[in-house]
Amino acid sequence: MALHPQLDELIHRMIPIVQDFHSKGMFSPHAATIDNAGELSGHALTADGTTQLSVMQTIEHFEDKFSRQAESGEIQATGIFYHSPGIDASGHKVSLPPAVTTDECRAIVALLEHSSGDSVYLLVPYSGEAKAIEYAAGKLIEKPAKIFRPKPSVAKKPWWKPW
Repeated sequence: MALHPQLDELIHRMIPIVQDFHSKGMFSPHAATIDNAGELSGHALTADGTTQLSVMQTIEHFEDKFSRQAESGEIQATGIFYHSPGIDASGHKVSLPPAVTTDECRAIVALLEHSSGDSVYLLVPYSGEAKAIEYAAGKLIEKPAKIFRPKPSVAKKPWWKPW
């Protein structure tokens, strides 16, 4: 599956950072965007010690924030990275739920989207712990867009129909 070059760049620049955090026992979700000038920016949430967000709430925060930026035309590409137990095939669609505990962590997942319409999961399974983590080759899986939603087409009335 061919991806937009900006998504490819986002993957190649961010996966080593995600793996470095992982090797240090850091499992918190984080994200990245590429703006209209082609600049990559990292995003993370920091806690003030009074509020704790779940992984799902953090993902939803990034999706909401990036959707607003996409709507205003500020960004071209996004990636949201988290740890998952892997593919959940119990439903009628592909699901890559976030891990609830570190013991459930078996894969890095990236939710990748581009303004061109590309929208995929990147699934990178792994095994081992801390200094001995082994990563398998990543797999791309198409997903519905949440950030760069397709614009509804404006129906033109035919020249012969006066409505």
